[in-house]
Amino acid sequence: MIRRQVIVTPNFNEMIIQKIFNVDDYYYDVFMAISESLTGFSVNELQSTGLAETYYTHILHQIEAVTFTEFLNISKDILENSTTQNQLNNAISSDILANPATQDIANSIITLWYLGTWEGSYVNDLSYKEGLVWNVMQAHPPGAKQPGFKSWGVKPVNSNS
Repeated sequence: MIRRQVIVTPNFNEMIIQKIFNVDDYYYDVFMAISESLTGFSVNELQSTGLAETYYTHILHQIEAVTFTEFLNISKDILENSTTQNQLNNAISSDILANPATQDIANSIITLWYLGTWEGSYVNDLSYKEGLVWNVMQAHPPGAKQPGFKSWGVKPVNSNS
């Protein structure tokens, strides 16, 4: 009887995910840096949501790893070659937002940070509560994060009354 050994190899996408799944790698840092530029919030503010690693790994499972890696490589080049904020903004506009191959990913990342959703679905319960939209609106997410005891006695920030 002849025995054959079957070698099972993971598909290419799984191999890339395993390679970049470790959040200590530079791809994670590039993701955070480009997220900062796309959202206008600092890396510290983004990390304070408690969702940075969750979002990074969520994206890896939602799109082809090769596509995400290419987006991050383009982002890395832009971040490294821009010396001023104006130059960075122009490079993001021309190389990412004007490019159909990267525009959808950039728009999805912006939506993910601001609304906590990917393709219309919340990533988890925390993503709704920690969406950046609440900071921009100077509000709290209804039903999820109450403003605090006696908050009704404090006038809203932009109140004319």
